[in-house]
Amino acid sequence: MTIELKEEILDLIESPELYAYLMKYTERLKLRDYVEIIAGAPVSLKRKQGLLHKLRATTDLKQRDMEYMKLCCECMNQAVRYLTMESRTIFLIQLMGYDDDNKSDIMDGPYIMTSLEDMKKAVQEYYWNDFDSTWETLYWRVELYLDSKNEIKKNEFLSPMYTYIMDKAGEIQYFIHEKLSLNYLKGPLGSMVERQFYSVCPDLNLPVPYQPGDVLLIDCRPYAPGAFYCLLKEVGDDCCGIQCEYVNPKGEIETGTLKHGDYFFNHREVYQYLSPLYKARIVSKDELDWNDYIKGKRKC
Repeated sequence: MTIELKEEILDLIESPELYAYLMKYTERLKLRDYVEIIAGAPVSLKRKQGLLHKLRATTDLKQRDMEYMKLCCECMNQAVRYLTMESRTIFLIQLMGYDDDNKSDIMDGPYIMTSLEDMKKAVQEYYWNDFDSTWETLYWRVELYLDSKNEIKKNEFLSPMYTYIMDKAGEIQYFIHEKLSLNYLKGPLGSMVERQFYSVCPDLNLPVPYQPGDVLLIDCRPYAPGAFYCLLKEVGDDCCGIQCEYVNPKGEIETGTLKHGDYFFNHREVYQYLSPLYKARIVSKDELDWNDYIKGKRKC
């Protein structure tokens, strides 16, 4: 893999400290790490598709890695193909946000559309006609159905083929393959690839430059109800290795596992799609004193 391609993929990470660290120590990343960075990034499926195909074209891949990349591209290609079909598609669209308790909630809809182009125009017009600050925490959830009698069993409702996650401007960023049980990609390697792509979650297990005592500011909006501070207590390399503490609305300290999206008080009530590693930023003591921050929260 060329340095240029590695840099193009790592550019998906907005966290300044993590980006600089991974650019310096690219040898710590494996092929699957680059694929997971692409899969979880908050960018368009088209951009992800292009990066996956560039990875597949890398000449120094081993045979198993070549097969793995072939399956990754097939998984992404199929999701894009269904999305861009010119007929037989029905889109059910819901505007997603957060209720008064900061739990994921449907804010408007559902609406029905029959083409991707018309849907994107409609959500863009909706956004520009109703623009205010609340859009920082709003996005669209899109279920795709196929209007085909051959795929509907007698006395059964239509089931979605895919669920797509779309930003406020109509850009599709994630997909969930609802028909995973069909095992579209065969074999153990195919199952691993489908699990990696079909079920979007905030997990991203990368080596990090952080140290115990670092305070992070993490802003994953719109896929989280706000920006949050957390204090790192332990830092290790595995998926549960970064333990952090954060403050709930009552001023109480809670602890969680950063890489699994547990860095704010009601994370289990939120549909998270974006790993906190993409946008975490180390906060200096001049910017925020953790003890003062806790005291302030307890007074509220």
